[in-house]
Amino acid sequence: MKLGRRFIGADINLGAIQTTTKRLIKVAEELKNNQNDLLDAEEQPTYYTGFEVYNVNHYDIFRSPVEAKELLIEALEIQKLETSNIYDGEKDGRMVKIMPVNRIATKADLNDLIANLDYKAFERRQAEHPTRPVEKLLIVCMGHEPDLAATLQNEVPFPLDIEVVDILRDKSNLEFKRDAEAKVMAKNGKLIIEQFYPMNLLQKLSLMKENVEDWRELVESVMVDWNYDGAVLEPAVVDLPDKNELVKGEYEIPEDAGTIMVKITDLLSESLEVEVQYG
Repeated sequence: MKLGRRFIGADINLGAIQTTTKRLIKVAEELKNNQNDLLDAEEQPTYYTGFEVYNVNHYDIFRSPVEAKELLIEALEIQKLETSNIYDGEKDGRMVKIMPVNRIATKADLNDLIANLDYKAFERRQAEHPTRPVEKLLIVCMGHEPDLAATLQNEVPFPLDIEVVDILRDKSNLEFKRDAEAKVMAKNGKLIIEQFYPMNLLQKLSLMKENVEDWRELVESVMVDWNYDGAVLEPAVVDLPDKNELVKGEYEIPEDAGTIMVKITDLLSESLEVEVQYG
């Protein structure tokens, strides 16, 4: 840092990012206080140059392959087939195969399906109805290589009726989650979070028949950027409480505040960003 170098830190763990952010802000305050103690501030070298938090990927749908498959089955209203080793379910007369969802589906991902298809049953169906497809398939993926359906048909020596659903392309038509809501305002020089409604978390708690009296019990952290530039969150406040403590929910607004961005993260690590105009 003495040489003016910059560093990039990355972590898929949201809690680790928030903890690091909180520590960096503390370091910044300590360095600033030390510098102010000097008679000649210009003699003090600058070791701290600030930091920014970038959201590279939003894991708003898929958090693990198992969770992803369950969410897709529910969202697409797929009837699960517990006894099948090939298909994940059935929908509208089509046998459903869910491809890997943590990356785009490639032609190589079809190998397992191709190897395990019931070719003896296909042969019987073709003999009974020579002009009909022996199987209707629905391939579900999160991005896919071109000609995925054509590749599958070319590799199987029987006529198939194949439909591909691409979540990246078609997810606007699906409802996986409900957006969170919050009531945030600037009042008497303070930023106040009056209410926070993380809909998915509340739904889970409702199913578990658990009640929450204080919205802060649902919150993992609060980040505040007092002068948001519309692109990058530069938090000046990271309210990440220790165990058995809750976020404050009220924060003193500095005099130079402008566009305020508040990021609230709930216990499911799902975040809501709220913009507040001030000054």
